[in-house]
Amino acid sequence: MDIPNSDIHDLSEREQQVLLSIIQQHVLTASPVGSRTLSKSMELKLSPASIRNVMADLEERGLIGHPHTSAGRVPTDLGYRYYVDSIMEQISLPENERRLIEQRFEASLNAALQELIRNSSHILSQITHQLAIVSAPSLEKGVLQRLELVQVASDKIMVILSIRSGIVRSIILHLRNTIVRREDLESISSLLNEQLAGLTLQEIRETFADRIRDAGHIEDGIIRLFIESSDRVFSERLDPDALCIDGINAMTRQPEFGDPERLRNIIDLIENQQVIVHVLDSLSGGQAVTIRIGDEIQDEKLSDYSIIAAPYRVGQLNGTVSIVGPKRMNYPRMIAIVDYLSKLISQ
Repeated sequence: MDIPNSDIHDLSEREQQVLLSIIQQHVLTASPVGSRTLSKSMELKLSPASIRNVMADLEERGLIGHPHTSAGRVPTDLGYRYYVDSIMEQISLPENERRLIEQRFEASLNAALQELIRNSSHILSQITHQLAIVSAPSLEKGVLQRLELVQVASDKIMVILSIRSGIVRSIILHLRNTIVRREDLESISSLLNEQLAGLTLQEIRETFADRIRDAGHIEDGIIRLFIESSDRVFSERLDPDALCIDGINAMTRQPEFGDPERLRNIIDLIENQQVIVHVLDSLSGGQAVTIRIGDEIQDEKLSDYSIIAAPYRVGQLNGTVSIVGPKRMNYPRMIAIVDYLSKLISQ
């Protein structure tokens, strides 16, 4: 599991048990946890006084905090990090939950990739009750299969790119003082396919002008427009379907969202998807589940949340399956679900 290193020294068994119990109680109740509650619930038999001493040590280490005037304690980002790194038990999903995910996922198997991504985010939000975010694969390594040009208005042409792995994207280009005939579009389409088919979009962006110049058509008005627009036409981003987000209603029913500021932050986050894209880009490239907690995400609007993300692969293309939820989440179960769905998509 891809997680940052912690600077916290090893805790004693008693300290670990108290920290674990605080986290488990806080996950269940969303409330600060007091020593008397722990003394009644812990398997390790300790008096409230002994627990208070351990809690004081944990607070001194920065693993739990003392919110407002409450007598109870809550885990800090560092406490959750220590838990995830050192004392959390990983679990496998029960057979009935795996079957449920598989049954819901089967309906998407023969769908276009964009539809599969939308369905995956919906499945993930339904099962986790968190904000589910599934990013479309980056097309940087996508291989162009075919390009078509279609005139949609006197001053507009649509560029349709078919990418191996079943992705189709379209871009509108605006013509400037150029009269276009259908036979011209067919001729230019043939030229572009001859020069570009079989190359990755990254290769096309980096060499487009040179390849077209070598073909001797550099003076054509549409070709010049392609040269000027090549970064946009052959972008690695799938827009507007680059990100599928689901589950806002279920997530905002959790106790944390009684705070209007937190609710505004999550709504702002959804409306400004570039923030999410940036965060997911920082998590991509790994081979396993990645967890970021609170300030580790390095975005102020996400400082109250955790992200659990896993990569998936379709052909040569990589995307990300992720959930965003309160730091007070059932990490073992959420990790298992995200990991399992990412593997289903990758099959």
